[in-house]
Amino acid sequence: MVWTAARSSVSPSPPSERVKQSPLLQFESTAFAIRAGEDERTNPKLYGEALATWLAEQLRGRDLDAGEVFAEDFGWCVPVAVGEKGVQVVCANQDERTDRWQVFCFVERGFMAALLGRKDDSDALTTVFVVVKDCLGNAPEVRGLTEET
Repeated sequence: MVWTAARSSVSPSPPSERVKQSPLLQFESTAFAIRAGEDERTNPKLYGEALATWLAEQLRGRDLDAGEVFAEDFGWCVPVAVGEKGVQVVCANQDERTDRWQVFCFVERGFMAALLGRKDDSDALTTVFVVVKDCLGNAPEVRGLTEET
């Protein structure tokens, strides 16, 4: 995301204040198959649909309200609702490899919420990140899970 808004007396917060991101989780696994043409909806050689689908199922099994997986330029996303808050879980392969994966979560506070000084979604972000990390850490198909801040 690039912040390009012109400065005025009331301007949106820069991305660092509007977007909060969890640490990056990285691991190895051959369990998440690549579907032919999967990267047509992201960027070339960027995969993660099977991982995102699996993770959405795991989150639902942990009583989190995970929505339908969708593609973005930067990977495959799982939207998760925590009360009225929304968290995105991003899944993507690493270094164009199909056996190295990375996952992170983020929340984005809208312009009006920032302008009105509303509380950010840090609690929801932490809740989802802890469950995601636990799902990956307890999955036999995941090896070498690391956390990078």
